[in-house]
This record gives sequence, C-alpha cells and structure tokens, in this order.
Amino acid sequence: MEITLDGSRFDYRTCYQEEPGLRESFNALAGKVFGLDFEPWHRAGYWTDRYRPNSLVYEGRVVANVSVSPMDLRCMGKELHYLQIGTVMCDPEFRGRGLIHFLMARVLTDWAGKCHGIYLFANRDTQEFYPRFGFEKVREFRHTAQVQALPGRSQVCRLIPELSQDKSLILSHYQKGNPHALLSWEHNPGLLFFHCGGVMREHIYYVGSHDTVAVVEYDGETMYCHDLFGGSGRDLGEILSALARPETEKAVLGFTPRAGASCSVRPLMDRDSTLFMLGNGKELLKRYSCRFPLLSHT
Repeated sequence: MEITLDGSRFDYRTCYQEEPGLRESFNALAGKVFGLDFEPWHRAGYWTDRYRPNSLVYEGRVVANVSVSPMDLRCMGKELHYLQIGTVMCDPEFRGRGLIHFLMARVLTDWAGKCHGIYLFANRDTQEFYPRFGFEKVREFRHTAQVQALPGRSQVCRLIPELSQDKSLILSHYQKGNPHALLSWEHNPGLLFFHCGGVMREHIYYVGSHDTVAVVEYDGETMYCHDLFGGSGRDLGEILSALARPETEKAVLGFTPRAGASCSVRPLMDRDSTLFMLGNGKELLKRYSCRFPLLSHT
C-alpha cells in the first residue's frame, strides 16, 4: 500500500521477512538504531509470524518500523492474549516527519478489539511519546530471594543451544512452562531462542536434580535467575540453592513467583525499560505485584 507523508511517498509493508531485500534493509536499520541483527535468528528458522514488522519503505529502503508480537500469557491458570510492541525505530534522516506516529496509529487500529491489551517497554528517551496514544505507565515489581548454595553443583550443567540434543531439551522444557511463575508466557519458542541463541546463549543450565532448565547469570554475590522451565514445581528455594555458586547470597528473579515464595518485593526501577500498557491488564500487575517475564520481552 502506498501512502504520502510530509510530501513523500512510502510503501507500507508488513510480514516481509521472507523477502531478502527488505529483510536486509530492516536489519540494516535495526543495526543502526539498536545494534541488533535479526539475520542469524532468521537463518535458524525462528522468525515466525509471532514477530511481525510493520514498516514504511522509501525507494526500496526500510526507513521506519513498529513490530508487533502476539503474546500468549497465563496467570493463575487463566489464558491471556496480549500484543507486545517492539523495535520501534526510524532512520535519523526521516525523523520528525510523522512516520512512527502513522505506524503506531495503524497498528492500534488493526489490533483494536483483538486482544486483552497492548503493551511495550520504553527507554528514557521515548517515555513522553506513548501516552499520546493512550498508553499508561505501569509499575512492575522485582522479587529477590536470599540463597545459600548447596555443597557441590554436580547436577548443574551448561547447555549449548547449537547442539541438537541441548536445543531439544531447552524446547521441551519451555513447552512445560515455568511451574514457579504466577505470570508465564507460552507458545513462542522463536522468542525464547532469540534470547537463548543470542545474548543468553552462555547462561543456560540444566538442573538434573529438579529436571529444570534455567536461564541464569552470575555477578558476584548476586544470581539473576531470568526464567525456569519444566520440573515438578517443587520448592523454588531448593532450585535456587542448587543453582547458586559458593559466593551467591541472593537471587533476583526475572519472573513473578507464586504465592508462598520467600522473597522481598520492590518496585522495578529501570528507566530504559519502562512498561506502558493500553487496555486491560494494569490492575493485574498491581494486585499481584507482577512483572512481565524478562525473557518474554521483544
């Protein structure tokens, strides 16, 4: 579809990831704006319709984009269907001409009434922009548990997602979900491997004693447990202790634990990843002191 904005003609394109020329142009813009490269993800076969670019193309070049990701969530056994907006970007040459405003308005019109709500994570430079479309800033909460390492970690081994057997193990456990999470995400292995095949690829572990796949980073006395998949749902503290290193004293969770977990709860303060929501869902996060699982971010 051809449109005219600020005196220039653009083609509006969506879901074009199988077109090499446009995909290359999209990657070039993502690299310029965010330092991202989606090509390895595409080559691995994980770029599906769960990640849909909506772009304006000028003379064959992607110059502005708003991507959307349909998200299946589960809270207290209830299925929720949301839309997450991400990779909002515009070539510096075309900024200030209303391109992102057009794309946001188009996405919100296309998805009106088709999901429980729409959300995104804004950095500090864009937080004044999204309220123009009715988005409200919503506070998330971070849960931290005190941890004492168990003697030895013989049943904890690192997984390598490029190995077929490890990839199969990661996928099968992701499909079982996180039994410790109040709010979990489902049916999106592509997004899982965007993280686990990218920045998290060296931080994936298997806990044999609990039959659990864990995505965990270590920083001195702090262990960042981003997500847990599979297992029997036994005591969360036992799994964290099994994952802890001798120097570990606390675990910061990238998900909201179920009731009964011994955690301190604090508002999540991250000005470069502030949650904005449109539609339903705001009260849910407030009522249960929730956060969207960290690995579910696009």
